[in-house]
Amino acid sequence: MKSLLTPLLIIAFSLLATSATYAETANTTVQIHTGQVQSKRKQITLNYASAVRTEQVLKDAQLQIAKHALLTTPVYWLQAAIFTPPLEQEKSALLALIAGKQSEFDQGDERYAALARLHQFIASSHFAKRAPLELDYDQARITSNANPLLSGELTLQLPARSQQVWVLGAVTEAGAVKWQQRQSTAEYLNQAETISAAENDTAVVIQPDGKVETHPIAYWNDRHHDVAPGAIIYLPFTGGWLAPLDNLGFDASGFNEINQAVVSLLRERVL
Repeated sequence: MKSLLTPLLIIAFSLLATSATYAETANTTVQIHTGQVQSKRKQITLNYASAVRTEQVLKDAQLQIAKHALLTTPVYWLQAAIFTPPLEQEKSALLALIAGKQSEFDQGDERYAALARLHQFIASSHFAKRAPLELDYDQARITSNANPLLSGELTLQLPARSQQVWVLGAVTEAGAVKWQQRQSTAEYLNQAETISAAENDTAVVIQPDGKVETHPIAYWNDRHHDVAPGAIIYLPFTGGWLAPLDNLGFDASGFNEINQAVVSLLRERVL
């Protein structure tokens, strides 16, 4: 797992360090996305002649959500986000990587089936660059750092609170499971049934705000970490007990590249 943790930390810090560029004279369009199934007539886009403050966008978006009854419960601010360009190239590259690895196994192999389910989830999901901005309307009203200028073509995600957690990766029953308060990552993984070629001491959790965490899942390192509603739990693949090792003693089965790419892209998932 050490070889996975270091790249994940690098990814997390580099994404947090990235700052968006806001041009004060550019036109701004903001598509409101609630994560709910919406008809075409309820696809709402806000248009501004120039750059606009985050506070104004959040205010206008909430008015439109109420006007068109897009949500029946309050906005779940932990999962609120602004997305910029779609990440189609990154998505295609990951799908090719998964398909290539999948081709190494027979169809009856549990790794083949788990990779197929992961491929299906990635293929059916939409990904875009998440802006490094924690959205909170109250904070945007009183704190300048939470109220930057926005410009360009943006997607504003303002969902209701999810009642599910996604479990993906080296499991036999990948998909959504019901969120339970104080339920641990290990307990969610037990519901999804791990395969033998799975990491057995830690799992990766992408919280709803895009933060990437590693949670202990073995009895010898058990410590409770909260899993928020709407989080994604990813259990990394390994080569298993017979996996080849590199000259440093790390798993050289080729799954590390997939694990790192999956986690990097999952934090950019649009509901």
